Amino acid sequence: METDLELGIATMLRDATMQNVVLDLRTPTDWVEFNRIKDTARQDEQNEIETFRENKPELLVKAREELIDKAGSLTHGHPTPFGTDRFDKSTIDRQAMIKVENDHQARLLGIQQRESDDYSDLKDDIHVREQSRGRGREAFSRATDRRGNQDRRMPER
Repeated sequence: METDLELGIATMLRDATMQNVVLDLRTPTDWVEFNRIKDTARQDEQNEIETFRENKPELLVKAREELIDKAGSLTHGHPTPFGTDRFDKSTIDRQAMIKVENDHQARLLGIQQRESDDYSDLKDDIHVREQSRGRGREAFSRATDRRGNQDRRMPER
């Protein structure tokens, strides 16, 4: 069950990852990719919120039907205690509302998680690119070492 606390923690993680990546952005291509990730995530969140608002009644009806079907199905477990109503309208309505809200929160959490993962991937790509930046210069300086025979075998100064 997702809660607002989990969504808040995911938002904080996303923001921290975003701030960490901003420090490493060097080229215009990096900035374009960063902005693409950010804009895509914002658009996905907005679409999810709008879709949830528009389709909430239909989602509730579908969740109620699933809960009623589940309550009416035969189970091989223990029978329902005497006097317990498996088709209580208020209980089914409450469970349907909880299920719909949790599914919505899970989708929002997934969007934020995907955004954080994309930022991490961008940071990894930048680090890989930065690692290979000075290798040619180092190899050239080793190949053109002008020290004498015995000194050349010693480690660098």
